[in-house]
Amino acid sequence: MASPDVTALQRSDLNRFLFADVGTEASGMTLSVVSVLARQGSDPWREAGRLATLPRAEATDSLAHTIADMPTSLWKLPDAVVIAARLIGLLPERPASGLERTVSRGLERTVSRWPASTIAVVLACVAVAIGYAFLTFLK
Repeated sequence: MASPDVTALQRSDLNRFLFADVGTEASGMTLSVVSVLARQGSDPWREAGRLATLPRAEATDSLAHTIADMPTSLWKLPDAVVIAARLIGLLPERPASGLERTVSRGLERTVSRWPASTIAVVLACVAVAIGYAFLTFLK
């Protein structure tokens, strides 16, 4: 489903990567990353986001295979690896946010990991609430 936010494209931190040139096609047209990903049937922003979460080597390998596996690709895998390495360097750095992406049977889900200090505070609050409820119940 398309995003209802019409300004999302302008704010995207993935635009530098998505609109970067892959190379020139046989027709003389410049091919961009967004075109490569769209031709493969992927949502370009989702795929770029997925690549940004991967380690650089893994992201480079994935993008290189995507480029080399295009039906009319002019680039063999070794050339595609060089191109992909340059392009992956344009992805934004993702800060360690406590979120970890897991992939299981092709389904992605994001797992949140809370810091131990946050868990301790939550458990302390729950313990106080239970204690208060218990004391209130005894009266």
